[in-house]
Amino acid sequence: MSMKRNFFKYVIPSVISLLFTGIYVSVDGLFVGRAVGDAGIAAINIAWPIAAVILAAGTGLGMGGAINISHHLGAGRKDLADKALGNTMSLLLIASALLTVTTLVFSKPLLRLMGAEGELLELGYGYLRVIGFGAVLQVMGTGITPLLRNQNKAWLAMVLMIINFVIDTVLSGVFVMVLGFGVVGAAGASLIGQVIALIPACISLFSKENRVPRANYLLELSIVKSIFKVGASPFGLFFIPSLTIVIINWQALAYGGTAAVAAYAVVSYILSTGQLLLEGIGDGCQPLISFEQGAGNLAAVRTLRKWTYQLAMLIGLILMLAMFLLTNQIPVLFGVSETTATILHKALPLCGFILPLYAITRTSSSYFYAIKNSFYASILIYSEILVILPISVLVLPLIFDLAGVWIAMVFSQLILLLISILLIRKSPLRNVISYS
Repeated sequence: MSMKRNFFKYVIPSVISLLFTGIYVSVDGLFVGRAVGDAGIAAINIAWPIAAVILAAGTGLGMGGAINISHHLGAGRKDLADKALGNTMSLLLIASALLTVTTLVFSKPLLRLMGAEGELLELGYGYLRVIGFGAVLQVMGTGITPLLRNQNKAWLAMVLMIINFVIDTVLSGVFVMVLGFGVVGAAGASLIGQVIALIPACISLFSKENRVPRANYLLELSIVKSIFKVGASPFGLFFIPSLTIVIINWQALAYGGTAAVAAYAVVSYILSTGQLLLEGIGDGCQPLISFEQGAGNLAAVRTLRKWTYQLAMLIGLILMLAMFLLTNQIPVLFGVSETTATILHKALPLCGFILPLYAITRTSSSYFYAIKNSFYASILIYSEILVILPISVLVLPLIFDLAGVWIAMVFSQLILLLISILLIRKSPLRNVISYS
């Protein structure tokens, strides 16, 4: 099979899977916005960062394990690949238990910390209680997906994501719009969809030909450290947008009240869908890049990287154009109030410029952790939330009022674009970190 054909064999199902993941994340907001109104959609937006920790934990551990598995297989070490698989599954189960307890105990104090009061607090807490009880489903579901891709089952992962999406969409419509369960119904629909998709995923992952000895499930410190080290970057890549939501929500509340938070909720749904679609390109190519780098075939890594950037930029530009053209239709789709719609008419065109920037910044992060250069990946991922965005979103609204919140989001990605270019130039492939 030619390398280009193999590239699309992995990337296309990954892109489709994460596209449906983005739409799936937006479904809750779409139905709740229509049934409950601005308060419902704002409550989910405030609660989402807490729920996202659960999904990010599964993604980080699963991707950390998958990258290690690919490197070991590329180096011809099937024994170490099996140990990485067993340890990853054990870590996913441990994370599930810890996050269940944490979410159920600390949800309400965390919601208050993020500015939720009164109706927003009660709606957000109801949503998180359901999510907390189903934490194991979310951690395992997101963690198993990259493992399936590394077993050459990217199309299966895609099909299961679509199944999850269809079930969640149908049940959300029934629970929220017909039965009137509100945000609790939206959360319940998500969990039912995940458990139905998770069962065949587990059956496939642990089929007879893929089973590993039970001893490989016993945690080994060196393997756990490697999974955490590599997984920190994909964890951050998934979770940082949620911390972004916290920071933007604070400023949106300060400069525009509940209507501004509801408007940002819609913006974040659109941007997260686009971002996940673009991440699908980087994550889809990850098994190939990791394998070729583990095998020492750096020319192939260089070619795969070029194709990844080209495809991501093309999709990013298409998404930006679509966001411009649909500025008037998006508020109607989410059923927001007239006040919120007015804010969206100004916010959506500005935020559309973020999507082609994501094509470079997010793809660069995926590339760096695929070659196990966790340091560069972490610089890109964590500098945004720790330095660039907080400063931008605090300063620019002082000049531009509420519009400064949206401008800060674009400005932050421009800075990250420059950092991405600098890091790529400073990271010639002869110096990529190989497995040791």
